[in-house]
Amino acid sequence: MVLVLFHVFMLTACTPGQYVLVDAMLPGDQSVAPPSPRFSQLVRDDAPALQVGIEALDVAGVMRRDAIRDGFETWISQDSATVTLAQGMLVATRGFGGDLMGSDVSMSAALVKDVRAGQATRFHSFLGGNDQVETRSYICTVSSRGWRSLRIGDAAFDTRLMQEDCGNPDQTFINLYWVDPASGDIVQSRQWAGSFIGPLALRMVPK
Repeated sequence: MVLVLFHVFMLTACTPGQYVLVDAMLPGDQSVAPPSPRFSQLVRDDAPALQVGIEALDVAGVMRRDAIRDGFETWISQDSATVTLAQGMLVATRGFGGDLMGSDVSMSAALVKDVRAGQATRFHSFLGGNDQVETRSYICTVSSRGWRSLRIGDAAFDTRLMQEDCGNPDQTFINLYWVDPASGDIVQSRQWAGSFIGPLALRMVPK
């Protein structure tokens, strides 16, 4: 169960530890089911758009914002898969398999959005093989990799690239965030969604 959508972009590694989002199209004929009625309605309403890519599969597409509740934004794909963000931080997925059921990323978010280095603890709850929810904790180190100029369509951003290195005895992962220091907005990111699906590339689409 994975997203296979239109308007594709890939996340590629240029050098070890350095990532760049680039526009691309999938090769060959990509058979895609018709969009769900809910997604079609959001497109007609010109709801905000988010590009979401699955790094391991080199596939991606445009999601539309479906709901905002208590600071959590839920974005839906044309085949009804969803990601949920809190202040630009990934907190949940649905429809991918091995889903991230929920997470507490408040300590990491405080450092990333303030473009500050430091240590944080985050908690992830995953859906296991027996439909049991398993919660895991990670110790994370947030650091700055300096200024990065970023262009998305016709919009240009001067961002700080923040790196988050997380791990526990069983798992390690790296998250990257391109942050607009003036607003604290995360305009682009690479965030780990679990061992099943791996990292997701997320990029806001300016209106």
